[in-house]
Amino acid sequence: MENKRYINQMHWVFDLIDADGVETQGKEPTRVMMFYDRGTNLIRFEILDKGLSKDAKDHIAWWLHHESHICEALNDPA
Repeated sequence: MENKRYINQMHWVFDLIDADGVETQGKEPTRVMMFYDRGTNLIRFEILDKGLSKDAKDHIAWWLHHESHICEALNDPA
């Protein structure tokens, strides 16, 4: 009997440190909140750092959304 587990909903807050492809504009990590809902297939990133411009926030959110290992990990059965 195979037992698969899936994440149905998740709210995750994490600190993004310097990474290839994205500049966080400073030495401090950028705080990010991720929303995931399996039922609606929604993955959304909200950049919580108030010191960043809207363009910088949008770029970081775009970069995170296109990092396939983050999104693929949500749907891998354990």
